[in-house]
Amino acid sequence: MGTNIPMRPENWPPHLRTVSDRLQGVELTAFDFEDVIDALPDGCFAFIDPPYYDADQQKFYNHAFVKDDHDRLAKCLKRNSDRILFLLTYDDHPEVRKKYEWVSEVQNRAWNYTINRTDDQRNGLKRKDGFKRSREKGRELFIRNYHVWTGWRS
Repeated sequence: MGTNIPMRPENWPPHLRTVSDRLQGVELTAFDFEDVIDALPDGCFAFIDPPYYDADQQKFYNHAFVKDDHDRLAKCLKRNSDRILFLLTYDDHPEVRKKYEWVSEVQNRAWNYTINRTDDQRNGLKRKDGFKRSREKGRELFIRNYHVWTGWRS
């Protein structure tokens, strides 16, 4: 067993107990996102992280999130935007920007992707054999229907 894994198997039992304790009282559902968002109580904050708009659906997701689903999500959030606050993360795609022109703020953020590490492991590429992957820069939109107060200005 390699040492470059996120958590060694012998640490799983206490970690699972901690996670279980923290999830007490949490309700997990498997409903269509429109049903969930429409049922949120007024004043609720929702963090929404749909599959990327321009993603290879078959590679990353068990169930495809097609263009129509992205349209339904935008319409659902717009219809509920006067009663809930939301932060939505998406890949930076022109179609996504167009769908959410009506929101208060759209911010572009960048960071290093780590998803390739899984593909590297699956393909047998290892650091000990001299393999070194360069990290790709990712860009993502943070879309929200509220303004963030940044404090007093001097």
